Amino acid sequence: METIDAADESSRQTAKKQQADEGQTPKTAELPASEPAAIRIAVATRGGGKVNVHFGHASEFWIYDVFGQETKQLEVRQVEAYCTGRIECSSPDDKKKIFDHTAAMLGDCQVLLCSGIGDSPRRKLLQKGIVALSGKGGIEELLLESVEFYKDLGI
Repeated sequence: METIDAADESSRQTAKKQQADEGQTPKTAELPASEPAAIRIAVATRGGGKVNVHFGHASEFWIYDVFGQETKQLEVRQVEAYCTGRIECSSPDDKKKIFDHTAAMLGDCQVLLCSGIGDSPRRKLLQKGIVALSGKGGIEELLLESVEFYKDLGI
């Protein structure tokens, strides 16, 4: 069984503190009042049912809504890769534009699930209300684990 990295504990603590400091409430997917709230999750993947792409290398994100133990894929959102390696990273200005565009494209998501992410983009996403989690394994399994982790944050 693949799991979310233990290093994401720092995300948990930072998110709780930030939410408390800013008096924010958690984002939820917009649903009719009769349905339970969904958690919207962006997944960095190359397909094959796996979470297998680093955030900076992702050229698309698969968007899911998770309701309890049920998952529903909504769409695929295309983005420009943030960075493909130290040598090939864009200039700082271009990198910021790419990151800002990607963050805006994921703005309705509460969680980002990827195979890896740097500390700086993780913090920047959290400032925008997106909890970035890293893990490798099956999408369905990690979606459900991500929801439990997100709920444990209490945000």
